[in-house]
Amino acid sequence: MTSTIYWVQVLVLLAGTVFSWMTVVLDFTRFYKVEGTLLKVDNCLYPNPVATACFYGAIAFAIAFVWAIVIALRQVEERKKEEKKLFYLLVSGTIFACSNFGILLYRFYTALPGEGVGCSGVPATTPFATACFYGSVLFATALIVSIIALRWDAKK
Repeated sequence: MTSTIYWVQVLVLLAGTVFSWMTVVLDFTRFYKVEGTLLKVDNCLYPNPVATACFYGAIAFAIAFVWAIVIALRQVEERKKEEKKLFYLLVSGTIFACSNFGILLYRFYTALPGEGVGCSGVPATTPFATACFYGSVLFATALIVSIIALRWDAKK
């Protein structure tokens, strides 16, 4: 059963990686269509994706995903040490994602009516339909799976 939890972790991080990079690619496409370049950072209609939390969250998801695959393929004795390191990355990623979502919530609910903006600079009807929300949920889910894996390894 312990081996299965590592593959569940891989699947959760795969979902996070695919979702986050799809968001980043859409952000880059939108930005390029409006600005005509990827190098502009100031005075933009939409924020340059390199300057957004989504981009860095996507990098963190990709690193965690590759790391989780490496852990899942390792021998049982070697997993615990590496899982503990991945756990710290997932804690950091969860704090980062939840902090960004918290800032988004604050900005959304303090904006004038009809002016709520999501994390990519796109108007949003609710903050719970933004990439920030889904990213924080996926990071938190991966963190919970990591905790379960570490507890099962500790029992052995």
